[in-house]
Amino acid sequence: MSYLTAKYLHLLGVFIWTSASSSLGLFMLYSMRKSTGCNQHLLRSFYRWMTNIEIAGFLLAVCMGLYMLHLMGYHFDVRWLNLKLPIVFCLFLPLEVINFYFVNFYIPRSVDKMKAYERYDLFNYIVAIPLIVGFLLVVYLAVVKP
Repeated sequence: MSYLTAKYLHLLGVFIWTSASSSLGLFMLYSMRKSTGCNQHLLRSFYRWMTNIEIAGFLLAVCMGLYMLHLMGYHFDVRWLNLKLPIVFCLFLPLEVINFYFVNFYIPRSVDKMKAYERYDLFNYIVAIPLIVGFLLVVYLAVVKP
């Protein structure tokens, strides 16, 4: 696979990751505050399904990013990349692992689903700002390459 194909797949993964999480996440926040007429359990089930698509996009982005690094010969002398990788592996990756745990293990196995959803919502509220700031910083580093 060529570097440009890997870069395309990397960006596609980033787009899947961010679009699935941000658009549906905003709707979920809105639907919990305002009556939308939606069945909350059905909506939450769909949200959990979309979260797995988001995680798949994240994994695609990480795998293709690492593959591009492999194609470059593992050169870690690129300053912007040395700033970007810790954000990805120390901020995004742990949060996505926790997200995966919530969606695929904690919520499905909980007896009190509404309490599990409330804890998951709290998790999303807490990580929203760091994720947004981290994402904007990673995009800045990838585009400007300081």
